[in-house]
Amino acid sequence: MKIKQFAVCAALMITIGRLAAEPAFNVTVLAAAADTSADADGAGSTTDNDGKKHYLIAAGGVLTFTYLLSSYNRYVTKSGWAEVTWDYASHFYEHDMEFDNDWYWTNFVLHPYQGSISYMMARGSNLNKFESFLYSVAGSTIWEYFCETNAPSTNDMIYTPIGGFIFGEMLYKLSLEAEEVNKLFGFIINPTRLWTQPLVGHPLGETGHIHALSLKLGAGTQKQYTTFSGNGSPSGMSEFFPVFVYPEFNVVYNDPYGWDSNDPLEQFDLTGHGGFGAGSNKKNGGGEKIFYDVKIQANGMLWSRELDRATNKDTTIGIIFDYDFIWQSSMELSSLAPGFAYKQRIRLADNAKIEWQFHQGWVTLGTSDYYYYMHKLVDYGDTWREFNYNTGSKTQFIWSHTASNGNVLSTNLSLFALWDFPAQKQDYGYAGWELIGFINADYEVAVSERVHLGLANELYLKKAFFDGTADLLQTVYTGSVFVRLIGK
Repeated sequence: MKIKQFAVCAALMITIGRLAAEPAFNVTVLAAAADTSADADGAGSTTDNDGKKHYLIAAGGVLTFTYLLSSYNRYVTKSGWAEVTWDYASHFYEHDMEFDNDWYWTNFVLHPYQGSISYMMARGSNLNKFESFLYSVAGSTIWEYFCETNAPSTNDMIYTPIGGFIFGEMLYKLSLEAEEVNKLFGFIINPTRLWTQPLVGHPLGETGHIHALSLKLGAGTQKQYTTFSGNGSPSGMSEFFPVFVYPEFNVVYNDPYGWDSNDPLEQFDLTGHGGFGAGSNKKNGGGEKIFYDVKIQANGMLWSRELDRATNKDTTIGIIFDYDFIWQSSMELSSLAPGFAYKQRIRLADNAKIEWQFHQGWVTLGTSDYYYYMHKLVDYGDTWREFNYNTGSKTQFIWSHTASNGNVLSTNLSLFALWDFPAQKQDYGYAGWELIGFINADYEVAVSERVHLGLANELYLKKAFFDGTADLLQTVYTGSVFVRLIGK
């Protein structure tokens, strides 16, 4: 049975590969870029790469990865949804798409990462960004229609290829940068090189583009309180997490201020945060014994223009793509949001500066926690998940002032207005509007050029208006102290 399953996937991808290999598609953009990068300062090695596009190697990589992952789910973990029969696969056109009820991490981290693997298989085979995105779309389609018995997932078909493009391009570039430190790091960040590099050669691309790199190590505390309004409202709830610790890294690829480019994701900002700690054991008579806090946030310029406003200003205007993933004891939030960005740096006397950004985006697909399920305030039905799927608006304002002595005062305001989709395959879930805000204020003291000590504060506010159950108002305060180690 597994041979038949593989044959279906192989036939589809080989067909796609042959279509893409037609002369009309044989553009040598990346080969030309490689010739240019060879003379650039800090360019990565391209001496063992012919610069040609290898569509079938990319297709083979996508198929091999998809087949191995599907076989692992079927024969190792013995997941029932992975037991695809030939009859099911051959009637793929009869399967209707719908929102799924997968685990939060599966949908909004693992699926984008799965999409990035397909994307990087193509990029490592010298395909351009658009072609690589199409391979990510193809890989996602094959998975949804031929590699699981669940209904094809609406949210996965959005998050897998789009998230795969965003993170695939970032990881592809960061893999080359990491290789300058240690070759092993390059393969860890981009494991598809285990397939593409022996067949195609060293990935094309330049290095030396890291604009900023830092690591934060911190400890803090959190307090949250929720009230409800309307008929049948439960009593208010509070939680206290007395102590947690966290690492956080941030990397900025190319200078975001004064950036001018038609090439997507040649400038981006990526942050990863992971925290854990103790709970109060006083939530609703029970309580969370462990505090967890995971954040992955990224934004990349898809198109930008530099505006020459004044001799002391560096200004960028353009199209940006924001990604948010927040998984915490008190909340859940994710979003894919393309939109408009305005970024400006004002250079002051004695190396002081002000930097600010404004982002206005449309949340193509987002999620926010459904508090009633997340905190077990209603009985679970046969079908449930802890979050609602939604769409809406994201507005973000970022501001920082760096003094001449290196001290930094910064603020970040993020506002979401999200409309929950009514049809979400939830037994007791209720749709509505959710208004969410994050207000951050940090202050850092420069102990040295490479070490900063700081104080961070965050206030989270959420007002949810549900149709069919009580509305809620939630506030969460998080405070922490940290040390920032600056690599660049």
